[in-house]
Amino acid sequence: MTPMTLDEVRALCDMATYRNAEQIAAGDQLLHLARSDTTLYAQVQGSKPYTVRIEFKDGAPSAKCTCPAARFNKFCKHAIAVLIVWAQSPERFAYGQQTLVETPPAAPKRGGKRAAKATAERADLQTQALEQTLRLAQELAERGATGVQEAFLKQLLDSAENLASLKTRRLQQRIRNLVRLIEASRENPLSEQDYTRAFLDLWVTARAIEEHFAERRPLPEEQLEEMLGRTWRDKDFAIRENLRLMELAYENIKLATGFRLDISTLIDLDSGELLREMKIAPLHTGGREAQAFKPRRPAPFLATRVGVYPGYAPKRVKIYDAQPLNEPRGALTAQALQHAHTEWQPLLERYIQQRLDPFAPREMPCIVRYHAIAWQDGQAWLADAQGRLVPLAVLTPQDRPQTPREVSWSLVSSPQAHELLENYVPPQMPKPWLPEEALLRHPWDALFGYLEGEDAVYFRPVSGLHAHGVALLLFQMQYREY
Repeated sequence: MTPMTLDEVRALCDMATYRNAEQIAAGDQLLHLARSDTTLYAQVQGSKPYTVRIEFKDGAPSAKCTCPAARFNKFCKHAIAVLIVWAQSPERFAYGQQTLVETPPAAPKRGGKRAAKATAERADLQTQALEQTLRLAQELAERGATGVQEAFLKQLLDSAENLASLKTRRLQQRIRNLVRLIEASRENPLSEQDYTRAFLDLWVTARAIEEHFAERRPLPEEQLEEMLGRTWRDKDFAIRENLRLMELAYENIKLATGFRLDISTLIDLDSGELLREMKIAPLHTGGREAQAFKPRRPAPFLATRVGVYPGYAPKRVKIYDAQPLNEPRGALTAQALQHAHTEWQPLLERYIQQRLDPFAPREMPCIVRYHAIAWQDGQAWLADAQGRLVPLAVLTPQDRPQTPREVSWSLVSSPQAHELLENYVPPQMPKPWLPEEALLRHPWDALFGYLEGEDAVYFRPVSGLHAHGVALLLFQMQYREY
């Protein structure tokens, strides 16, 4: 049996599979290499030991492997790794010493056969979808955005749909974002910076999930829900007691993925920590009535028992028991204001540090006590006590139809506001937005909102604090692509 050349091995698979196989061959993952006159045998240490058998008929190899990917590919990365070693170092294969016996799977616990089968099938599908995504990403890198055809984009979107059913939602979002950029480039020039960022986000996310499934890199707890759609149970929560909480914002968000989020952002009046109470409801309920919205918590309250979810800050909470606070509203608001930031610099540094984690939220909530609001050249700015300016994401008169200030203010509190002004939102203006009169309506003691942005950081206000409590500045349903 004559060893193959590396060129012959490379022709059996795509480049992504070959490069993964090279890493396996270069490491110490290949064990018990053996051969007969027509067959190669090996054991490959992956997420678990896999048995590889490659038979040659008329000089052509035919591979079998016990890994999930081998069900869908003639040559998985384990088989290719064995062939690479056969091409480079045939002397490593002991002749006539085929001793491998496939290890039978451990017997499942009584009553757990169905669950074990479902878990195995899902793992197989995850492996297949990830390998397909990495292969498509590799091809995209080689072709470039300008060489992409519609059929290829459809493959990417189909891959995203497969990933959605497997709960790898963050990777699905990355794929959709990249496809949107490429499709938009058909009419407008593609920003190389935006494209590079989107491609790297996709690649890093796919590799992180792949390594997690291969048991080479455990995911931190804060990433499990975002990356893998982990569902947390009460036993996973950290229990805290007697938190005095005030609602800073209430938002309703529809996602392109088919869910609605009802979110109350809360502040712990004693520590200043921001927390989130959230309800996730499907938008399509199979003909049944839409699920009710999570109610607001307009009055400050004492949460006597709270379960805190694992995850990125602001931590999500489940409130088991709550009762009203008897302290005057003004006194409680004053306590919340003590935790507001008066300078931008520490917030900006924290935001930049958060952005260094590619899987962290792309927005950072904060409460700020500002010194002044300024407008220049159609842009609104928020100044801190030191005179440092940060751009505001608000709709200025230059960006919308010239309407009386009273009419403009009424639009802010109208559920139809986003529909009436939809045609006047400039492309660069992030959504949701609010007319600048909302900020001038009252001398707010502080603003709650989000630091956002990729290349330029801006502040998006959501609510305002005054002597008697909190007033929402945004009332319309928000729409997000993720």
